[in-house]
Formats: sequence, structure tokens, C-alpha cells
Amino acid sequence: MLFSSIPFIILFLPVTLLLYYCCPFLKIKNIILLFASLLFYAWGEPKFVPVMLFSIIINYGTGLLIGNPSFLIPRKIFLAIGISLNLLLLVYFKYLGFGGQILNGLIRTFHISKYQFNIFKIVLPLGISFYTFQSLSYLIDVYRNPSLVQRNILNLGLFISFFPQLIAGPIVRYHDINEQIKSRKHSLDLFARGIERFIVGLAKKVLIANTLAEIVDGILLIPYSSVPSVYLILVAVSGALQVYYDFSGYSDMAIGLGRMFGFRIKENFDYPFISTSFREFWKRWHISLSSWFQDYLYIPLGGSRKGPVRQAVNVLIVFTFVGLWHGAEYNFVLYGVINGVLLIIGVPLFAAVNRLFAKENKGTSILKSIVIHIFGIVMIIFTFMFFRLDLKNCFAFYGNLINFRRNVPVPLDALFLTDTRFYIFFAAAIAFSFPWWRKLRIPENMVTVSIRCALLLGLFVLSFGTLTSDAYNPFIYFRF
Repeated sequence: MLFSSIPFIILFLPVTLLLYYCCPFLKIKNIILLFASLLFYAWGEPKFVPVMLFSIIINYGTGLLIGNPSFLIPRKIFLAIGISLNLLLLVYFKYLGFGGQILNGLIRTFHISKYQFNIFKIVLPLGISFYTFQSLSYLIDVYRNPSLVQRNILNLGLFISFFPQLIAGPIVRYHDINEQIKSRKHSLDLFARGIERFIVGLAKKVLIANTLAEIVDGILLIPYSSVPSVYLILVAVSGALQVYYDFSGYSDMAIGLGRMFGFRIKENFDYPFISTSFREFWKRWHISLSSWFQDYLYIPLGGSRKGPVRQAVNVLIVFTFVGLWHGAEYNFVLYGVINGVLLIIGVPLFAAVNRLFAKENKGTSILKSIVIHIFGIVMIIFTFMFFRLDLKNCFAFYGNLINFRRNVPVPLDALFLTDTRFYIFFAAAIAFSFPWWRKLRIPENMVTVSIRCALLLGLFVLSFGTLTSDAYNPFIYFRF
């Protein structure tokens, strides 16, 4: 079940909110949320509920062992066991088939054997990458601070299965939400801000991301050699914007839902397309994932403490895993490696641009900012096709784009570009990827509040109307 679906909006969410706020006791509220979360997961994937329950039980038991320093066995052993069990679960469902493909490729390349591994399709449980990483954060946090151990299995179950961030994040750290599970305050203001954030996210997902996806998917079905290069560039830009609005919209809805239930979930996106460097981009893009890898992998590997060569190796290792986290396919691995390389070479590249504008005045400073921003964003945007296409089609796409065909006799209606909705929401996607309204300094009074409420109501009606009239509602991060 998607947040941007009719059953969720008109049935699941209202009933859950009603039951939640009818109960005056926080412990019972948490139980209601736990059962609602398991029901939410079972709605689309009932056969994988036992996998979720297994994850909760294993992490609960392992956490108790890690958090008890009185055992004669070192706590590090229990941590290793817990991490291994979580990763084995993830590897089995997500990476076993991919590993078989790699081994078969090596066997064919080096003629090692006549026999190859039989690769069978394993259905991927929804959100397993997200709740596995949350479980790992729990075990590691308890190892670092045993006082954080959770002795109530229902509370740990709520942390792992909490439906607002269950299938698409943000990845919530245990130490960030532990106290909120045990004690949190509800207020009308927080609830109202939750509704506002949910509507904004819904509009981003339904109105912008879905419209861009419809056009991009339509053009990608056509042989790339039949499409003028200018439209392939348009597809690349639209595809990047679609991924951003798809995922950031879903994150906004998750944060908004959390507020409705009294939780304060941290931000996951911070206008990444205003970044002026690759490093800044990854501080603004999918913040919960990049910070997770920084704290639990990059820093333990040594970070930047062991010299520039080791730092570069650590960055490549981390971003290879970032790519693998997104999907068990070669295109995702290459996506991670490319971003790692961009981070490594980004420092000398931007230093070269700074030297180019060594004698700075007001004019050259503005020009330097524009050059750096355009260069960085162009490089970042063109990595996003690895989200949309497999490796073979990615190379074909970029090959035809570089050839820069101008006069290809393909009518615009075949390219789905006669739809005025596309141009309207494409322009909106570009405009709202920059936080320009923050500089307006709009005063908070009765008139402005009324206008904001009217705009939010209009966005909700338009989004809901689009959902009822259009069955096209993909979600690109569902696979993760």
C-alpha cells in the first residue's frame, strides 16, 4: 500500500488516527501503532510478515545479549552474530541471484567449468533494505551504549516496523527515536504541521513525479536512435527530477505522518540541486542513508584519518555499497562507483575552477558560482539514468545522446511531448527544487495563514482527484 493511494488516504490513515487518539495511554497507543504497521505491511506483502517478525525477534534477543556486560562472552561476538544474521537475511532476498550472475559470468569468462549456477527468482520483501539498516543501527547503538538496550519487544517492534518510514525511509536511527517511543508529546500544532507536510509530499509525488514519470517512461520505450538528442537531454533532466520528487515527496509524507503521531523524524532531503559541490550534494541528498554509511562504515574504515589515498579507497568502498544498497544490478553498482569517483576528483576539479577565477571581484565571483553550480549539477543529473535503465540500455542511451542527432523524423505526439501538463509540471519541478520562497519573509497573520490553508486544500483536492482519475502511480524506490 502506497501513501499516495486511495485506500491509505480514505481508510487506513483515518481509522488508525481515530483508534490512536481515542486511547489515552501511550503504551496502548504504541501497541495500536505496532499492529497498524504490521497490517500496513501485510496489506501488500502478507507472506513476508513472518520475515519482519523474525527480524524483530532476532534483533530483540541479540540486543539483550549485547546490552548485558555481565556475560563472560565478549559483547563484540554477539554484535557480530546480530549483524551477520541481519545481513544474511538481506543477502538471501536481495543479492543471492546477483551473486549467481557474477559467478556465472566469471565461469564463462575464464572457462572454469562446464556447469553454471541455477539462478532462481526470489521475490524481494518490501522495505527490507530500510528496516535492515535500522536494525543494524539498533545493535550498533546498543553496543556503543548498553544503556540504550530495549527490554520491551513491542517497543523494538514499533521501531523496526513503524509504517510511516517502513518501506521507503527515512532510515531512522535508534538513538534518535528511542526516547520518543517511551515518551512523546502530542499537540494540535504538531498535528497540523504533519498534515501540511503530508499534503506537500503528496502533491510532489502525484502531481510532479508521476507526470514526469509518465513522459519519461513513454519516451524510454522508443528506440533511442529514433529520438533527437535534445529530447534525450530533456529525458535525463526529467528523470533526475522525477527521482527527486518521487523520493523526497514520499519522505515528506513519512515525516508528516510521524508528526501526526507525535514523532519528530529527521529531514531526508535539503534541496540537493542547489549544491555547489559533489560533497555538498551528498549532504543534502538522501541524508539518512549517506549519514548512516558515514557513521557506520566510512568512519570505522578510517575515514580521512589515514591519508588521502586511504581516504579515496574508503570513499570508493562506501559508495560501491551505496550503489549496491539501491539494487542488486550492475547499473546501481556503477552508479555508486561513479558518485564515489566524482567525490574523489571533485576537490581538485573545484580547486582548478577557483584558480581560474583567482582574481575575484563581484562579477567573477558570481560567474564562478554559476560555473561551479552548472558543472556539478550537470554531472549529478546524468548519473540518475542508472536508476531508470539497466547497464546495456544506459550505454545505448548515452551513446545516442552524445551522437547529437538533430533531425530525426519522429512526431512530437509519438514522444508524448504534446501534453501541456508535462511542460507545466516540468517548470514547477525546476522552480520548486530551489527554496526561493525563504527569502520572501512573508509575515504570519490571519490573511497569510488563510491563503496557505487554501493552497494546501487546493493541492490536496487536485492530488486526490488525480489519484481517482489516473491509475498511473509508480514508485521507483519500491524495489529497495
